[in-house]
Formats: sequence, C-alpha cells, structure tokens
Amino acid sequence: MALWYGFPTMRLLVAAVIFVTAACGGDQIHNFHLAWRSADTSVKPSPTVGQALSAVPVAFGLRDTRPDPSAVGTDEDSGHVVRTMDNVAKYCSDRFGDMLRNAGARLNEQPQAVLEADLIEFKVDEGGTFKGVVRVRVTMRRAGGPDWSRVYEGTSTRWGRSHSAENFNEALSNALSEATTKLLHDEDFGRALLAPPPSAGT
Repeated sequence: MALWYGFPTMRLLVAAVIFVTAACGGDQIHNFHLAWRSADTSVKPSPTVGQALSAVPVAFGLRDTRPDPSAVGTDEDSGHVVRTMDNVAKYCSDRFGDMLRNAGARLNEQPQAVLEADLIEFKVDEGGTFKGVVRVRVTMRRAGGPDWSRVYEGTSTRWGRSHSAENFNEALSNALSEATTKLLHDEDFGRALLAPPPSAGT
C-alpha cells in the first residue's frame, strides 16, 4: 500500500527516513537525485480558488500510486530506465504543498476539508528532447459532503546535453509545477471547496 506524505494536520500520514545517494556511471543516469530546477512555486490562484484557500483550512497529503515508484524516466534510444533512490512521494508532496501554501492555503490549522493527491505519472522520456509528464489525481473530501475529484496533467519539454540530470530535473519540476498550477486555476475546484457542508439532519 502506498504511503501518504503531507502536513501534520493529516493524522494518517506516515513519516519515513530514507537513505539517498546520487552518483553517475557511464553515459547514462544512475541513482538519479531529485532537485527542483527552474520552476516557479509562487503561482497566483484564480479568484475563486484564492477565496476558497483563504476561507477553508485544509489538510493535504500525497501518495505515489505508480506501479514502479523508483522509475522516473527512460532513454528512448537504449531503453535504459532512469531510477532514483529518493522518496518521490515525499518530494512531490513537499513541492505541491509549497505551491498550495504560497497560494494562500491554510495547512497548519484544524482542517475543514482534506485534499488527497495520487501521483499516477511522474516521468521523463529522453529522445531528441527531454519530455516530462506529471499526472496527479486530486480528491477533495468534506465531512457529510460528496467527494470531488479531478486529474491534472503537466508537461514540459527541454533541450540540452544528452543524459543530463539537470535537464531531467528541469522537465520534471516544470511538469509538476504546471499540474499544480492547473489545480490552482480550476474554478470548479474552488467552488467545490467553498461549498458549505450539508446541515445536520439533511
């Protein structure tokens, strides 16, 4: 079962400590280390989302539901799979959470709603370019109300030196930033978060 990573207000989150190494061998990327590169974490939300995040305290958690959590990319010519020993769920949760907080989310208060994010794709395909794709399913839950869910996809294309960890990180960072930005600009999400919970007895 995939573990949740997020902020202290989610009681179900599990903390983990992992050993991380970053090394290179030969021309290919081995033991890839995740690092945020050339992507904005301060995105202005849409009016409705901004209002919702300022009005409704939320708990946030993200889990990695990909079938192979260590795989983050492929070299199309050789078929080499780029892998990381980093905790991808923890990394993405931290970056996603930073963007929510910078957009005004109240993550350290008693929550009135829960945002659950499932990481369903997180990869770079290296061919003539570095093509990053990140897909996240976000589910919003409020007590007594129906769940609201939507999938957000971010993409990024980068050019540069072959087998470059820097280019991999730029593609992944910008794709994750774009996916999160789409959530922050989604007026439907803002309206769902603002919707008052049903009154008792209804």
